[in-house]
Amino acid sequence: MRIVLVDDELLPLTRLKNLLENSNVSGIEIVGEYTDSLKAIEEIQWLQPDVVFLDIVMPNIDGLSLGEKIQELMPDVEFVFTTGFDQYAIDAFNLHAIDYLLKPIQKIRLEKTLERLEQINNKHKDITTKHTVIKLFGGLNVVAPNGHTQYMKWRTSKAKELFAYMLEHRNEMIYRDTILELFWPESDIDKASKQLYTAIYTIRKTLKNYGVEGVKISSPLLSSGYKLVVENIVVDVELWLSRLKSLPPIQQTTVDEHEQVFRMYTGDYLGDCDYLWAESERERLRRLWLHHAQQLSEFYIRNESYNAAIKVQEKVQELYADAEDNYFTLMKLYELLSNSAAVEEQYWLLKKMLQEHLAVELSEEVEVWYRR
Repeated sequence: MRIVLVDDELLPLTRLKNLLENSNVSGIEIVGEYTDSLKAIEEIQWLQPDVVFLDIVMPNIDGLSLGEKIQELMPDVEFVFTTGFDQYAIDAFNLHAIDYLLKPIQKIRLEKTLERLEQINNKHKDITTKHTVIKLFGGLNVVAPNGHTQYMKWRTSKAKELFAYMLEHRNEMIYRDTILELFWPESDIDKASKQLYTAIYTIRKTLKNYGVEGVKISSPLLSSGYKLVVENIVVDVELWLSRLKSLPPIQQTTVDEHEQVFRMYTGDYLGDCDYLWAESERERLRRLWLHHAQQLSEFYIRNESYNAAIKVQEKVQELYADAEDNYFTLMKLYELLSNSAAVEEQYWLLKKMLQEHLAVELSEEVEVWYRR
């Protein structure tokens, strides 16, 4: 059950999230948490929730009005309203809400609501329409509307690469000569043209096999080039960039939004594909994510939330084991928590990484700090 939470106050939002994650109902997934109701409207369709928990009394737009707008966008979504005031109950049920919870929300009361939602969700999950997602972080895969990840198998590696290239340049006209020069530079024009036609046919057939009907390849200029258009398909990189750029400054009331965006990045752009033409975009996205990770980590450190900062740095280390500064940051964080064993582990991991990957020794700064 995919759930979105909207409450302009962080504490009740966090409490509700904890209650949901520790409930007796299985299969709960919190896909979005918002303290900004306007941002919730903007991103709700991308998240495709089954249920939205809405606070009623909020600035900018109240929960009842927000519910009406969400219902226009997603007629099948269910609502549960939360508030500290019971005079809104009639209005809430006029919007066909499943339930209405008074704050502070009690676990037993919430469990009853979740049981009702689970019954409804089980009845409708087979007919609920969600968007297909094309994943580019970590590799090229497709997530079906039912949430199942499909690892696409391609007849030829050239067709896969051409599709990835066209997807990067989606909604742009890609001239035939450009494609031939990039993908078949050593073939004569006739042979390269036949290979191009075969690759386009293979791409279309593969997309159809995996139910990716929202991706269309047309040839607006007859045989002069191609244009790939994406409709009703979510591209994970596009969604991540949109959310990253719209993030407010990091503070206690917005840090959960930053955490969500931080976790959306799951690996290098087209990480399972060694395409030279993708390297600049791969590096750009990597730098954006690392910069955001650093900002998030520094925020936690300033607020003495050292364990949270460690989780951020551990994720960086998991994805980029050669990020030298990351090890030293973790050493200093563990030292603040008086965890000498973890400090020593990071020291030896850093030493091993530098020797194996870069054939260099530890810097004097790190050695002096460690000996101290």
